[in-house]
Amino acid sequence: MSVMKLHMKKICYLALSLFFALNAQAVEKKNGTSLDFGLYLGGSNYWGDLTRDYQPLWSKTKLAGGLLIRYNINPYITFKGSAVYGQIQGSDKNYSYDKYRTRRNLSFKSDIVEFSAQVEWNILGYENTRTSYGWSPYLFGGVSVFRFNPKAKFNYISGLHDPSLQSQDGEWIELQPLGTEGQETTKFNDKRRYSLTQISIPLGIGSKWQLDDHWAIGVEFGVRKTFTDYLDDVSSIYVDDQIVGGASGPMAVALKDRSAELPNEIKFDNNDPRGNPKTKDWYLITGITLTYRILGGRQPCFNF
Repeated sequence: MSVMKLHMKKICYLALSLFFALNAQAVEKKNGTSLDFGLYLGGSNYWGDLTRDYQPLWSKTKLAGGLLIRYNINPYITFKGSAVYGQIQGSDKNYSYDKYRTRRNLSFKSDIVEFSAQVEWNILGYENTRTSYGWSPYLFGGVSVFRFNPKAKFNYISGLHDPSLQSQDGEWIELQPLGTEGQETTKFNDKRRYSLTQISIPLGIGSKWQLDDHWAIGVEFGVRKTFTDYLDDVSSIYVDDQIVGGASGPMAVALKDRSAELPNEIKFDNNDPRGNPKTKDWYLITGITLTYRILGGRQPCFNF
């Protein structure tokens, strides 16, 4: 009896396995679903208070890269998830023709780590069968969570900066903890420090080509609309040295207003504009994708 039960279990197991295998093939053929995994390699940059010009924007593009996964539910709709690392930077030194920017003399750099969920619309329909390798331009949109942390390089100048800062000459200093625009000081205690984790809306265009049964290559250009004006730590007005220094120390005083580092320049007055709070910052990620199909997408061997 025990031997018969064992054989019956094996037969049931094989029958169920065959049923699910055939059902999976039928669903694959009907829906054309597939799952791709791949790499992203490109460049990143930003648009904010320390840009506003195309030439410096592209000349300051930094390398970006990451991982992505695509779930193709039909020829026209693809769900995509990605994790991307990049870097952004900006500097008033790129605008020597602008007297205000030259005097302001601010600069920054920041790492960007982004996790994104997107939907791609394949405009022409994206075929990925064995007999018809696909190609299609696409539009995409979605939502991202990203982490940033603006920093500025401190250059110690004797007679201008507090002597206690000399040991930090040449270091990259995190700007958000300094409250360079008076955040969380006695006078501006209702002005909170900006969060280093934010939401953005990715939007863009691209094109992808199926090379064979498994491999595909693509290119895309994407912008990210953010809801912060502090990717570059620049947004509103200059605040009195004593207010900022009393809350965050001499480094905050040194980096909030860098105009006096230049020959024949003096510091800005209190409440002078430091940035433009009416506009939010953007960042950009552009590059190529290389993906490998790990599930589905191939022409079934049998028809049912």
